[in-house]
Amino acid sequence: MFEDTVKRLLQGEFICEVSADECFRYLKNPEHRREVEAFLDRLGYALASTGNQLAYYAAYRQIDDEARSEIRKLFQTFRTELHPVVEWLDMMMQCQQQDAALNPGDTLSFSSLLKIIENNQALADRLQGFARFRDFLSTDDSTKGRLEKLLKTLCHWGYLHLASRDTLVYQVTGKLDYFYQALQFIQENEALPLEQKEDDTQQDDLF
Repeated sequence: MFEDTVKRLLQGEFICEVSADECFRYLKNPEHRREVEAFLDRLGYALASTGNQLAYYAAYRQIDDEARSEIRKLFQTFRTELHPVVEWLDMMMQCQQQDAALNPGDTLSFSSLLKIIENNQALADRLQGFARFRDFLSTDDSTKGRLEKLLKTLCHWGYLHLASRDTLVYQVTGKLDYFYQALQFIQENEALPLEQKEDDTQQDDLF
């Protein structure tokens, strides 16, 4: 389990109860966590967790030139994900007719979402609007095809995990906890540019 856990962390994955239950439970053990921390430390990384400790990930221990280059890439990725993920979260609140946003561990049923969207033109239009984001452009213009593309992309990005292939039930992963943490950081640092080159010093605090 040590090897699998370390590999996932070094590959940039977020380890949570949904996406990698065994690895997550492994890291919950203080002795195992110390072993992983010691190994990562030798490689220049630290074991970090989200604010609510719903996911673990590898963070840079020291910010050198190489780390700054990787941080820029991470920030560019977050910029790509920011607007569509916020739009998705808002759309899901509308689908579920609730004021609370999704949280790690929540489930989404493909069939239930499809039925709701097909019977609500405003939601169908919102789903179609995801086509303006390159990664969500579907070759199937049906509502079903667009919803499949939406959920598949969110799985690829790590925000969703397909819990059941038979019933197409998805679970929200711990990466969403990190997203909320990063979003809060950006809100508290309004000078942080999202549409131009970023400032390395502020990035260091986030990553």
